Amino acid sequence: LIARCADSQNVRLAECAATYLRSRQEMTFSCYKTLMKVYAYNGRYDKACDLYAEIKSNGWEPDAVMYGSLVKFAVKAGRTDLSHELAEKLEGGCIRNYMWLIRSAGQEGDVKRAVDTFRKLQANQPELVDVMAYNVTIDACASNKDMARAQQLLEEMRQTHPMNLVTYNTLMKGYCVVGDLPQAKRTMREMEQSGIIPDAASFSCLLSGAAKMLDYQETLKIISEMDRRKLPLDSYVVSIMMQLSRKLPDARDAVRALTILDRPDVLIFEDEVVFNTVLDACIFRRDCKRLARAIQGYPSSKVRASVRTYGLLIKACAVLHRTEACWNFWNEMIERRGIQPNDVTLGCMIDALVEAQRIEDALALFQDWKLKVTCDTIIYSTLIKGFASIGDADRAMALFQDMRTNGVQLNHIVFTALINAHAKNGLMKRAEQLMEEMEREGCKPNAITYSSLIRGHCVRGDISAALNVFHQMVGFGFNADAVIYNTLLDGCVQHGNFELADELLLEMEKSKVAPSNYTLSIIVKMWSKRGDLDKAFKAVRTALRDPTGPNVDAQVGACIVGACIHNRAPQRAIAIFEEMKTWPNFDGPDNNTYSALISGLPRHGYLRKAVELTEEACACLNTRPGQDKRLLAPNALMQLFRALRNERLLHELAPSLAAKLRGAGMPVEERWLTH
Repeated sequence: LIARCADSQNVRLAECAATYLRSRQEMTFSCYKTLMKVYAYNGRYDKACDLYAEIKSNGWEPDAVMYGSLVKFAVKAGRTDLSHELAEKLEGGCIRNYMWLIRSAGQEGDVKRAVDTFRKLQANQPELVDVMAYNVTIDACASNKDMARAQQLLEEMRQTHPMNLVTYNTLMKGYCVVGDLPQAKRTMREMEQSGIIPDAASFSCLLSGAAKMLDYQETLKIISEMDRRKLPLDSYVVSIMMQLSRKLPDARDAVRALTILDRPDVLIFEDEVVFNTVLDACIFRRDCKRLARAIQGYPSSKVRASVRTYGLLIKACAVLHRTEACWNFWNEMIERRGIQPNDVTLGCMIDALVEAQRIEDALALFQDWKLKVTCDTIIYSTLIKGFASIGDADRAMALFQDMRTNGVQLNHIVFTALINAHAKNGLMKRAEQLMEEMEREGCKPNAITYSSLIRGHCVRGDISAALNVFHQMVGFGFNADAVIYNTLLDGCVQHGNFELADELLLEMEKSKVAPSNYTLSIIVKMWSKRGDLDKAFKAVRTALRDPTGPNVDAQVGACIVGACIHNRAPQRAIAIFEEMKTWPNFDGPDNNTYSALISGLPRHGYLRKAVELTEEACACLNTRPGQDKRLLAPNALMQLFRALRNERLLHELAPSLAAKLRGAGMPVEERWLTH
């Protein structure tokens, strides 16, 4: 029964069986070996290692096979103390055990211990010393940038053994680790001159070196050469390109690096490591298309998800706005796989719920697990941010007090979230008190902290106080970024201080602060309020033409449509709405854009067009499986039905419209349908 649990990944059932056997004192040595296998199959190497102490406490001595497995598990789990203890048991063992001990030392950065273990092998069982033993030891040196010792071993090896493909690849890897890509290339040429043909791993070494230097063009050349030689792009190549995508400073090159995932010969489900790197890179770059493809392929893949994988799957679904899918992965991890979440995975789930504005669910999950999982500063700050986002300063403070009670480390992120919670409600006196308390605790404010204070003053309409905080921040040596400028700009536009808004935009340009999509949306609102619709359109079209400019997203789309409605230009609103559907990489129109049209068009004589767009929204907004419902604003729908009543079209159009809305999960109140 326990053995069957390995392939089916049913850790919980295996543990239940083991608990039953322990209660009857019938847990045999064979059962322990099998349970160890279940843990290993599921990547639970730490749990497999824990069984060693239990086996010893029962008076049993592991056999050579178990010791060998335990060494491997200890290395994979990072259990340094255990691997050292096992090393003493394995002298005189098989060559495989020595290899794992050398690898363990290399992974811990202990080159001396790796070489000493190799020397013990030479002294105790010289007949076992072969090319593989040398290669593993050279790798331990090269991976830790000790190329001098690697070269010494290489010269020693050449006296008795010829270099093989793995030797050359190991040397190339070492040169790339120390940043010497030219020497790695020379090593490859030497390899070919000796009659050894480079394989995919050889080019992976070069690719890793180019990626380390953030040389995207060089990585393309290496992949092109691999294609020319018909070498497969294996999991190492994919992982390297994913890591490169995260690190590249140029966002366009970073997105291009992800296009490797579109190749039919690239397999991302071969193992957990490469799958994790794909998820991580696509989450970082907010690549929803490729994330959705990865999530879709996961259930039928052979990936054995670890607790880290589940955290990434939950984060991916949060990016895709699939909150129910986040819950599904959480429950699969807990209930079907029997995997205990760690603080990171719990944090991912809480963050997903907060992002979906399901703050109460996030708090309930936190309360359920706070005694089982160490809840760190990040988890608390996520919840505090959640309450800040809905303006609930009191409950944010309650969590703050809970942190103090439980001795959780306070940092600038927590204080900034608390300051933001109060500032959003204009409670500036308390926000400033928190700022003082923050400094007393030794937490230094950052630009986001000052941005929260600026926002609070803007909420109160006190632009002068907001500017004072801005100048104070600059005086303390902080560089004003787009977030700071956006906060001030938004305050100026909200309160009609357009001259200051113009000055801020000039200062942004002078300081070379790149405008964001949010900056663009504020600019559109500003020209709308100033009654200059042409300049609002000019700002959007300039951004569309500039590949390095701000991203024209759904929020900007909603703002330009709203500007048209505000300036009594319904025909321009309809025209730009249809045009935006053709914009490249545009993530709209969204529910806010539809809502602006549905509420605004009837006021300008376009009632039937508003009904048509409402029906279109029902068909378009919630078509992606599993995605959270994107609802039209209830107020917009109420105004639409009121307009139908006033124009005496309620009987003709309302029943079918209400049915379509309800079918799409949109709220329709019965009172809207009454004459």
